[in-house]
Amino acid sequence: MSVINLLLQLIGALGFLLYGMKLMSDGIQKSAGESLHRILGLMTGNRVLAMLTGMFITMIIQSSGATTVMVVSFVNAGLLSLTQSVGIIFGANIGTTITAWIVAFFGFNFKISAMAIPLFGIGFFLTSFKKIKRQNVGEALMGFGLLFLGLDLLSKAIPTLDASSIGFLSAWTDKGLLSILIGIIAGMIITVLLHSSSASTAIILTMSYNGLLPWEFAASMVLGSNIGSTIDAVIAAWGTKVNARRAALIHVMFNVTGTVLAAIFLRPLLTLVDFLVP
Repeated sequence: MSVINLLLQLIGALGFLLYGMKLMSDGIQKSAGESLHRILGLMTGNRVLAMLTGMFITMIIQSSGATTVMVVSFVNAGLLSLTQSVGIIFGANIGTTITAWIVAFFGFNFKISAMAIPLFGIGFFLTSFKKIKRQNVGEALMGFGLLFLGLDLLSKAIPTLDASSIGFLSAWTDKGLLSILIGIIAGMIITVLLHSSSASTAIILTMSYNGLLPWEFAASMVLGSNIGSTIDAVIAAWGTKVNARRAALIHVMFNVTGTVLAAIFLRPLLTLVDFLVP
């Protein structure tokens, strides 16, 4: 029965995410005037600005998954070109590291779900009052709210996954190259299940702090979480236009390529980190 309940929870969460994205995309398409096009054009005018935009947005909302889902939606709505989206996606990958530092220093993580209900409520009232003539904006805000709620529900679908429940991984930490591969796969799977690289990073840091994971294995798991974090963009790309799917694919290719390169040069990378953080 618990398996059926889990499947129903996942289906419901996916429904919130995908419908929220459609609602947001439709609302933006209807309400987007020249001013919004100009603002987005200025923010993504060149690669550096686009990257800084992605980094800044992700630092504020503390979720690269939400940022990339929004980017896919904007590309699908025709508000961003594929070229503009690439810089934002790259910046989101930098911005998401801020959350890891917050977890490392404070053990605190901003909950994006806190934005879901207020956004949906504001959007609903905007669609209800016809005199305001902001129904399309309200529809987009309701979409944002459902999108954030869907991401949160996906992350809570498996609530028992924590440092204690995956302690068995410590038995695989002294197998040489096999340990690195297992660490990457484990980090990827945990992040896919939780739909949050921030949550998986917090678990990895907790296990490392408690001495359950050695430095090299923990680093491998962090690399794997980098691949797992692309799951939301992949889901969001279902049923979208070709450029939106391409944007999601670029996100996947960027993270996979970065992880493979880091895995190949893992030991020199660890030596560098040891030098920077002795």
